[in-house]
Amino acid sequence: MTFPIEARTMRLRDISTVSPGEIPPMLAPYPARDGKEASWDLPVVHEAVAAARRLVREALAVWGLSALADDLTVVVSEVVTNAIVHAKSAVAPSLHRQGPSVRGEVADHSLVWPTPLPAGPHEEHGRGLAIIAAYSERWGVDPAPNGKIVWFVCEERQAS
Repeated sequence: MTFPIEARTMRLRDISTVSPGEIPPMLAPYPARDGKEASWDLPVVHEAVAAARRLVREALAVWGLSALADDLTVVVSEVVTNAIVHAKSAVAPSLHRQGPSVRGEVADHSLVWPTPLPAGPHEEHGRGLAIIAAYSERWGVDPAPNGKIVWFVCEERQAS
């Protein structure tokens, strides 16, 4: 299996000023040798959120974990959106397959950790972290050398 060169070589420092039209339209996941990881580097443009959702769905389909696609795409969408809006930096989403569950991570270049915002019934913003908590089994934030990593774990739900 081959992947576009852009998916293998683009790094946060290289793409932080990429314009929306320059996002490679079909970035393929760049899995680790064991096929349990996929990661991407996305620029700080709003189109990156849709690209992240598509890439997550594609990786999960390859892994045979499409049942997790709805929950994971909601969570990835929220975390990538938060990074673009609040951290104002390029993002590096990644997925790590752990049996029937997937740990997702989104790295950015901001040292400011996400904090819940009050959201009234008519507020447009302030629900992102609650959505992340509702659609994942657990989530958190870890420091990184040049920013932070927001992580989350989604598990396949048993039919009742």
